[in-house]
Amino acid sequence: MDNPRVNQYVVTGAARRGGAAIVRSLHDAGYRVIIHCRTSSQVDADILYHSLNAQRAHSARLWVEDLCNPFPPPFFCTDIDGIVANASDFSPTDLDNYEDHLERDLGSHLYGHLRLIRQCRDSLVKRQGAIVAIGDIHFHRPASGYLTYHIAKNALMAAMQALAVELAPQVRVNTVLPGHFDWPHKSQAFAEENQKRILHAVPLKRLGQFDELARAVRFLLCEATFTTGSFLTVDGGLSLHIEG
Repeated sequence: MDNPRVNQYVVTGAARRGGAAIVRSLHDAGYRVIIHCRTSSQVDADILYHSLNAQRAHSARLWVEDLCNPFPPPFFCTDIDGIVANASDFSPTDLDNYEDHLERDLGSHLYGHLRLIRQCRDSLVKRQGAIVAIGDIHFHRPASGYLTYHIAKNALMAAMQALAVELAPQVRVNTVLPGHFDWPHKSQAFAEENQKRILHAVPLKRLGQFDELARAVRFLLCEATFTTGSFLTVDGGLSLHIEG
C-alpha cells in the first residue's frame, strides 16, 4: 500500500530568522519543506536542512537561487502545495542612491516571487494550494531612509492582492504584516532611542517571537480555507499607533 502524499511547501529566504521559523513550524506540523536561500546564507540553510532531515528523513530539501536574476523552473515546481514569499532585502536607501538599489530590491521582493509563482502555478492550481507573502506594517507610513525597500515591499503586497483575484478560486493568496521581531543590525533607524520609542508604542510592550510569526503564516497557508486577498497583522498592536 502506497504511503499517502504529504503536502510540500517552499519558503523563500528561509535560512535565518523568520524564514527559518516558518520552515520549522511547517515541518513540526508534519509537512515537507523546501528551504530556499542564496549562496551567501547557504551555511545556515545547510544546518537547518540537516537538522530537519535528522528528525524525519527526506522531509526537507534545499534550493539555492538568487531571486534577483532569471532562474529556470526549480526541481519542485510540479509538486508544490504552497509558497511563502519571505525573501527580502532591507538596506538603507534614499533619493540620491535609489538607482543602485531599486532593481535589486524589486528583484528580491517582487520579480523573483512572481517568476516562482508562475513556474509553480499548474501545481498550485492542481493542489488547490496557497501563497502567503510577508509584507510590512509600515506600508501606509514608510520609515525614512528605506526608499527602495518600501517601494518593492508595497509592490509585492499589491501583487498579492491582484493574484488573489487572478488565481481564484483554485489558489488562495494572503499577506502577513509583521511588526518588530528582532532589531536589524547596524541600522540607524533602529538605534537605541528609536527602539525605546517603538516599544513604548507597542500595546503588548514587547518584541514578537519568530514562532508567533510562523504560526500566523501556517494558519493562512494551511488552515484558512475561506480566506484570500487578506492582510493579517502580527505586530503586538503597533499599527494602531502607526495608522492613528
